[in-house]
Amino acid sequence: MVNLDIAKSPLNGLEVGGLDKAVLIQEVPFTPGFDLRVTPGTPAFAAVNTAVGLSLSETVGRVVRNNADCIVDGSSPAAGGVSALALGPDWWYLTGTADIQALLAPVADTHHISLVDVSSQRTKIEVYGPSAKDVLSHYWEQDLREAHFPIDSCSQGLLAKAPVILWHCCADCFIIFPRSSFAKHLWTALSDAAIEYL
Repeated sequence: MVNLDIAKSPLNGLEVGGLDKAVLIQEVPFTPGFDLRVTPGTPAFAAVNTAVGLSLSETVGRVVRNNADCIVDGSSPAAGGVSALALGPDWWYLTGTADIQALLAPVADTHHISLVDVSSQRTKIEVYGPSAKDVLSHYWEQDLREAHFPIDSCSQGLLAKAPVILWHCCADCFIIFPRSSFAKHLWTALSDAAIEYL
């Protein structure tokens, strides 16, 4: 649980654009994140799926989620949501409103898994709107067209030379998880790329 009395966000919840513009870019600070390592096809893998209420994708670059819809209108996300981004053959990035650590504690007690809280390592930036893809295309090294990067795809790469995880979470929304130390640099680049769409 984040202690908001002492926690500091790398971007202090910055926002540019808006829902009435072609693009909205906003930091969503203090989003929980966990690196999970578990071997597919094992009892531990099955136990993890049961505990978090979903079936982890074994395809790298795919996202599965439970009770976790995109939120861009300022309302609160549903309680108990979990999203699992497949980053490697035995590696997932788990995020959401659920208490992931508590859900997986019993699994860790009885099975061989690795669960590391990396919440303070990254922040979360949402890029939303009809021009979201255009803004990201200024810097992203991969093809973001639907045929190549459909909804619930994720990838690791460089965005304006900053290492990030990128998730295409809905039709007009992309979520970026940059390292906190690169957040200000990335924000400057994204804000600059967004100017023509505001």
